[in-house]
Amino acid sequence: MDIYESQKGYFQRAYQTGEHGWPVTGPSAFVVRFLKKFQSEKQSARLLDIGCGEGRHSGLFANAGYEAVGLDYQALALARAARFFEGDRSRLHFVRGDVFHLPFVPVSFDVLIDYGCLHHVRRRDTQAYLKSVVPLLNPGGYFLLSCFSEHFKHHPDEVRTRDWLVHDGHYDRFFRRDSFKHIFGKDFEILEIEEEREDLYAFYHVLMRKNTATVSPA
Repeated sequence: MDIYESQKGYFQRAYQTGEHGWPVTGPSAFVVRFLKKFQSEKQSARLLDIGCGEGRHSGLFANAGYEAVGLDYQALALARAARFFEGDRSRLHFVRGDVFHLPFVPVSFDVLIDYGCLHHVRRRDTQAYLKSVVPLLNPGGYFLLSCFSEHFKHHPDEVRTRDWLVHDGHYDRFFRRDSFKHIFGKDFEILEIEEEREDLYAFYHVLMRKNTATVSPA
């Protein structure tokens, strides 16, 4: 079975039970800090939350007065997000879609958020991810990314000899601090990188700004 098909089954089971390892409500402190600064820069903007899950970040921006779109390929995730959101529903839209086939026209968003999607994309599909995602963001727009750090472990005895593995039917990729310059440096200025660690879990949170004269990935 293709790893992406297996992965869909993994996430479907996760949303069926609601018992998984990622936050359901309450936005990341990194995103909250960005929003506070962004509010002084733009009073109106459009945001896309890729792999939105239960919508904790798209809901945050909608409640701040922005137009927000939460995208996920799991219908159960979107149903949960719609139930959890408390606010003006005219500002938040949920769309079912795949990161490799995003149903939006280029340069249609001011902010992109990917909190937990890229690290489930196979390394060899990185360019396909960039080709799909980068063109959607307006020049000068912001990209907030969160993904597994190289220090992340599923259990204390985990030993890896490469920067990815297949775990419990899904693909996990682990990033170094210098990975982001290598992957995104052609199209983005990297403004901030923060590593968050809690017990075995470790994530990099990255804030980038799209170059005003960028060339989309070929």
